[in-house]
Amino acid sequence: MEKAGKLIVLDIDNTVFNWVEYYVASMNALARKVSDIIGAKPETLFHEARLIFEKEGSIEYPFLVQELPTVMQYYGGDIERMLREAVEPGRMAFNEAAQKTLVPYAGVMETMQTIKQRWPHVPVIALTDAPRYVAMWKLNKLQLLPFFDAVYGLPDPRIPADVKSQKVKVDPEILIKHLQKSNFDFAGRIRVLPDDYEKPGTKGLKTVLMDFEMESHLSDVLWVGDNLRKDVGLGKRLGVHTGWARYGTVIQDTSKKLLLEFSPQNNVAKNVALDPASQDAPQPDFVLETFSDMIPAVEQLLTP
Repeated sequence: MEKAGKLIVLDIDNTVFNWVEYYVASMNALARKVSDIIGAKPETLFHEARLIFEKEGSIEYPFLVQELPTVMQYYGGDIERMLREAVEPGRMAFNEAAQKTLVPYAGVMETMQTIKQRWPHVPVIALTDAPRYVAMWKLNKLQLLPFFDAVYGLPDPRIPADVKSQKVKVDPEILIKHLQKSNFDFAGRIRVLPDDYEKPGTKGLKTVLMDFEMESHLSDVLWVGDNLRKDVGLGKRLGVHTGWARYGTVIQDTSKKLLLEFSPQNNVAKNVALDPASQDAPQPDFVLETFSDMIPAVEQLLTP
C-alpha cells in the first residue's frame, strides 16, 4: 500500500456513537420480545446471555437468541419454528430499538465531512475490538462507512449449529450474508485481526501503521478513543498523537446497571470503560469534549 503522509485512526464504540445507550436499549427490546413469546423472565435470558457472551468472547454475538438454553428447550429441536417464532421477532425488536438509538454523536457527520473535504488525502481508519462484520454493520447503519478508508476488526461471529440434527441455526438469507463476508459495498480496505490483537495490546494499531507504512512516522499519526487505559494507554505506548473522547465516558447509571445484567464485565471492557479515570491513568495529548474537537487536533497534526 502506498505510504500516507498523515494518518487518522479512530475507535468506533463510544467514540463516534453512544454504544452503551444503543446496545442496552436494543438488547432489552430483544430480551423482552423473546420472553413474551416463550413465557420466560427477561432476567433468565439475561443470565444465560452472560454465559454465551463470555463463551463467544464478544458481547455483540449476533446469534444469541438461538443459543439461549431456555429458548432451545422451549422449541425442543424444532429449529425452523424457533427461527420463525423467536429469532426473527427478536431480531426485529433489536433493529427497531437500534433505529432509534444507533445514531452518531452530535457533530460527527459534519466533522467527518469537513475532514474529507479539507484533507482528502489523509486516510481515516476504523480500529475496533468489535467483530469486523458487526463493526461494519454499525458504521453502515450510522451512514459513516463511506468516510473511512479502512476497517480493522476482530474475527466474524461463529455460525451456530445444532449438534444433534447438524443443522445451522440461522435463517438462510442471513447465513448467506455472513458466508459471503458481506462488505456493505465498502470500497476501502477490510482487515480481520486475530483475537489476541484486541486492545490494550499494541498489535492491532501496529498492523494499521505497518499497512500504511507509518511505523517510522509516528508523529504523523492521530489515534482517538474513549478509554483512557485501553485506547490512550495504547497510543502512548506506541508514541502516536493520542486523543481522548471524554464525551464517550458519560454513561447513565440505569444503562450501566442493565448492561452488567446481560454481559460479563470482561466483555464489557472491550466496549466501554466502566471505572472512573484515576490519577495514574495515561494522559492524552488531546482531550475531546465533543467529536467536533477533532478538527483542531487534526489541524495541529497537519501543521508542519
